[in-house]
Amino acid sequence: MKNPTVATQLAYGQMTDLVYGSTKELTGLFSLRAYPQGEGQEWAVKLFTMEKAKTPNDTLYLYNQPITSQKVKEALIERTSWEDNSGNTRKGLANANGGRPITIEVDGRRQEFLVSIHQPTNRVVGMPVEQVRAMLLDDKGHSRGKGIYGVTFTDEQAKALAEGKAIAISGMKRDGERFTCCVQFDAAQRQVVTCHPTWFKEAQKAGLDMKYSKELKVDPQVKQQVENSMKEGQKKGRKQSVKVG
Repeated sequence: MKNPTVATQLAYGQMTDLVYGSTKELTGLFSLRAYPQGEGQEWAVKLFTMEKAKTPNDTLYLYNQPITSQKVKEALIERTSWEDNSGNTRKGLANANGGRPITIEVDGRRQEFLVSIHQPTNRVVGMPVEQVRAMLLDDKGHSRGKGIYGVTFTDEQAKALAEGKAIAISGMKRDGERFTCCVQFDAAQRQVVTCHPTWFKEAQKAGLDMKYSKELKVDPQVKQQVENSMKEGQKKGRKQSVKVG
């Protein structure tokens, strides 16, 4: 608990980064997650050990029920590479969730869940869509004003994120630089995070620059190329939205 990152992750109900510790049952690396009990006065902490990385041949489960949507399964295990702000090439999962809700039975009723893979442990994690919507939208369906890197989500963007979609947002600011990036809701982290789906890389190649600035004027032809890339992504089953300029 002396690690501020882990303490913050626990406070927000997220699965934490890997920690090394010992219990009566095991000693080694594992992730932690806190759950409120009763009226929330007490919290229980569960441990999650690492699993092997998922492959296309694996059957993926959520609450011991198989994920039957092939599109969701493909999105969950899709991997890609990207260049970070320091210019280094990084590799990892392309998407923060499966791109759309799945329906399973939990606590005796059928519920919709967004599904993600917790990268440190390779575990499949779900979060009820009704909880995601409550975080991002008010009772009237308007954005609660949450955002990322200085950009507040519009009503349309918040609704798309609550549906599991990935959207490209421009004008975000980090380390004094403005940029455009793709964001999506992560069920394991219980928040909106940046992601790097293949369709977004195609849009970048068509002219959508990560080093975006307010002064940049997008050429109409380039904008059309980006929109065409987005349409191609939709044909592949990933219905996304992009905001250019």
